[in-house]
Amino acid sequence: MKKAFVFGIILLFIFMSINPSSAFYNVKKSSMPVSNGNNRTIISVDNEGDGDYTTIKEALNNSNPGDTIEVYSGTYYERGIIFEKEGITFQGVSYELGSGNDTGKPFINGEGKGQVIDIKSQRITIDNFRIENEGAPYAYGIISILRGADNCLVSHNDISHSVMGCIGCNSDNNSFIKNNISHSPGRQGIYLHEPCNNCLVSGNIISDCDTGVCVWKSNNNTITSNKIMRCRYYGIDVAVASGYNEIIGNQLENNSIGIEICDFFNSVKRNNFINNEINAKFYGIGTTILQCLTNKWFGNYWDRPRLLPYPILGALYLFFPFYFLPMIRFDWRPALKPYDIGV
Repeated sequence: MKKAFVFGIILLFIFMSINPSSAFYNVKKSSMPVSNGNNRTIISVDNEGDGDYTTIKEALNNSNPGDTIEVYSGTYYERGIIFEKEGITFQGVSYELGSGNDTGKPFINGEGKGQVIDIKSQRITIDNFRIENEGAPYAYGIISILRGADNCLVSHNDISHSVMGCIGCNSDNNSFIKNNISHSPGRQGIYLHEPCNNCLVSGNIISDCDTGVCVWKSNNNTITSNKIMRCRYYGIDVAVASGYNEIIGNQLENNSIGIEICDFFNSVKRNNFINNEINAKFYGIGTTILQCLTNKWFGNYWDRPRLLPYPILGALYLFFPFYFLPMIRFDWRPALKPYDIGV
C-alpha cells in the first residue's frame, strides 16, 4: 500500500512537468471578441492584424453599449471617430499584441484632415493614447465632447499638435485627468464652454497653447493640480458668464498672463505664479461692480516670498456710454514659498 502511494505521487509530478500552465506561453488572442460578463464585451484592435479588428472605426461599428475596446501599440491613421453608444471604454494598451514590435501608447494620427474624435454619448472613457492632428492649417480639433455627453473621462493621454484646440467640451460632469496637452497655437488646450458645468480638470500638463484652460459661460468647475506653461495668451482664462469656479493648487509658469477672470464668485487659491509676464488680472463688463469684487484670491505664491498683500489689477468696463474704471484686488495672505503641485 505504501509503495503504491509513493508510486502515485511520482506519477503526479511527472504529469505536472509535461503539462505546464498555459500562463507560461505567449498565447495569441482569439479572433473572437471576449465577453467580460453582464453582456459586455472586450474587443481588441491591432493594426497588424492580431486582434479582432485592424481599425478603431471597425471596432466601434461592431460594439455595443458598455463594451471595452482595447487598442494595442501601433499607428492608426484615423479621424471622424464618433462615440454614439453609451458606456464605451476606449483603452490604449502600451504593448504589442502578437508578433509585432510596436511599443508605447497607441498613436492616433488625424493628419490634420478632420476632427479626430467626437463624443456624442454619456459615460465614455478615453485612456492611454497618443493623439495628434497636425498636417493642414484648418479648424480641426482632436477631442470634442458634445452637448449631452455627460460623465465622460479623458485620462493619461498625450494630446498635441492641433491648429484649433486639443479638447473641447460643452457638457456636464466630465473629468480630464493626467493628460499631457501641447502645441495648440490657435486655440485652447482644454476648452469648457457654453455651458459646461461641474467638470474636473486635474493633474494635467498643458504647454505651448493659445490658452491652457478656458472656461466660457460655464460654472462650478474645478481646475486643480495642473502645470500650465508657455501659453501665448492665458494660462487660465475664466471668461464671460462663468462663476463659482475653483482654481486651486496649479502652477502657472512662463505664460503671457497667468490667470484672467471675468464675472464673479470664482476662487483662486494656493496656486504658484512663476515668471509670467502678468501674473493675474480681472475685469467686469456692465454696470455691476460685483463682477470685480466677489472673486477671491488667497494664499497664492507670487514669484517670490511676500509678507505684504499682493495687488491684482483690473477694471470695470461699460460700453454705452463707454467708461473704464480701474480697480484693484488683493491676495491678503500670499504664500512664502511655492507649493509642491506634484504633477
